[in-house]
Amino acid sequence: MKVLARSTPTIVNAAFNQLQMWDGRKSSLEEQALGPFGADEQNLPLEELERRVQSIPGYGPMFAEAYPGEAITRTTIAKAIASFERTVLSDDSPFDAWVAGDQDALSPAARRGFDLFVGKANCSACHQGFNFSDNGFHNIGVRDHGTPDPGRFALKKLPSLQGAFKTPTLRDIALTAPYMHNGCYDTLEEVVAHYVRGGDVKDHLSPNVRPLQLSAQEQSDLVAFMRSLTSAPRVVSVPALPR
Repeated sequence: MKVLARSTPTIVNAAFNQLQMWDGRKSSLEEQALGPFGADEQNLPLEELERRVQSIPGYGPMFAEAYPGEAITRTTIAKAIASFERTVLSDDSPFDAWVAGDQDALSPAARRGFDLFVGKANCSACHQGFNFSDNGFHNIGVRDHGTPDPGRFALKKLPSLQGAFKTPTLRDIALTAPYMHNGCYDTLEEVVAHYVRGGDVKDHLSPNVRPLQLSAQEQSDLVAFMRSLTSAPRVVSVPALPR
């Protein structure tokens, strides 16, 4: 029940991330999968993780089939977790239907919001492509409560990376609150207001972040567009776990 300094990143479309975690410190889903076993989260040493999984007879044949010739180790456990994470996808939202030609898939507000997103609001400077992320790291002026978080700068000592964090996907963004690296905003309306202000902390601020002249209607339209990136719910059935 420890409260961490950073908000949990979504695993939705994490398969498309070039680097994992807010600061990019994990280079693959397999590497990321072992991180939560550390002291701050599950507090389960990897040796004990291996022992526990190895002690469940039902897992033996399953791992042997999935990873022939490989023992049940942290490596194959990470492969298994990462394989599941790659199935957590969002790619059939109303916006996708609209792009595919269904002109009725988006509301007028969402269409106006998209025009703002790629135009006046300049959101697409960082939220690019199919996954609405440039896979880059930017300081967007988020105020930290307590000790400032260096972000990507802790791994790469470039001035432009001081307080910079990875651009998250906007896929299913309406379902993944709280927002920002430290979870400081509960609503998309608050997020848009942050960008309208041009951020709150100006040190090392990305040049793409500057005050926006958006009316209340335009801000509402931007939120409507972001909500249109929500895919239909996918039912994940919990399997009968091995014994």
